[in-house]
Amino acid sequence: MPPLPFQNQALGVSPEVLNKFWEQFQLTGFPNGTIDGTYAFVGIRQILSSAQLLALQTTAVQLVSPPVTSGLGNAVPPAGFVYVPTTLRAEYKFGATAYTIANADNAFRIEYTGKTTSLLDLTVTGLVDQTASTFAIAQTSSSTAKFSLTNCANLGLEVKLAGTTPALTLGDGTVHLSLGFNIVPLF
Repeated sequence: MPPLPFQNQALGVSPEVLNKFWEQFQLTGFPNGTIDGTYAFVGIRQILSSAQLLALQTTAVQLVSPPVTSGLGNAVPPAGFVYVPTTLRAEYKFGATAYTIANADNAFRIEYTGKTTSLLDLTVTGLVDQTASTFAIAQTSSSTAKFSLTNCANLGLEVKLAGTTPALTLGDGTVHLSLGFNIVPLF
């Protein structure tokens, strides 16, 4: 039988080789995760409270835990995994008071846990400073991002509020974040 079109014979990458790597991620189909060739696409949802939003510039919120890379035997690729964010959606649920924003440069920023490299930004101006519930979406704009593996491999993803200090004041609404990302095995 000829090899399937998406197999990479030189690397030995096939569904049989990769399937064992996906077990820890509990991919149950859309929207929790699907496998597309040699990587998995996953989505998570996190509700940020008013207290979390007001503290977000100094206290990041973990969105995705680091992958398990030990104790699983051959169920982990040799170099582990890297998460690659692709889409960030934010739905602001207005409370009684809109947030005051320090400057138009304030943005929700997705970063690797403990790192400062911006992977995906979504400006908060026009979102959380509104007196009505509002929706916004951001997608990756770089198709050629390059990272040292020490700055991305086997790390989780977190959200911070970047920009002029203090970023948000007042306000009492919540934000429902939805993050879409790929899980890529590293060989």
